[in-house]
Amino acid sequence: MAVVMVVDDDAETRATLTTFLTRRGHRVNCASQGKEAIEKMTEDPADVVILDAVMPNVDGEEFLEVLRCYLRWQHTPVIMITAYEEGSHIKRAVELGVRKTFLKGDFDLEEMGNYVDSLASRGPASDQPGARQPFHCN
Repeated sequence: MAVVMVVDDDAETRATLTTFLTRRGHRVNCASQGKEAIEKMTEDPADVVILDAVMPNVDGEEFLEVLRCYLRWQHTPVIMITAYEEGSHIKRAVELGVRKTFLKGDFDLEEMGNYVDSLASRGPASDQPGARQPFHCN
């Protein structure tokens, strides 16, 4: 079982992912935007983060920049949900360590669940061969 943080401003997406991942045996925490997610991560760190790219206030990219500045979260696996197949925000997300992206409204829950399961079963990303180099904060 993993602790999964779902960060999305869409309540229906949060509810769907929470129900689905809970049934797969994971414990799910939710946040409707990035600032709230950072606050919740300090209280109850997640093993895997599922992140919406576009949100009000603190969006996905800003959340990732903050997340990667904390040593304890530099290797936390992040999956991004986005409405865009390509673009500068996707490139930046990959630079910040996003493992996989899913298209919002067009992804297979089973595929995402299997991917979350595989990340959770690997243990901390920092223990994996070829783990990302730490992100350097300004």
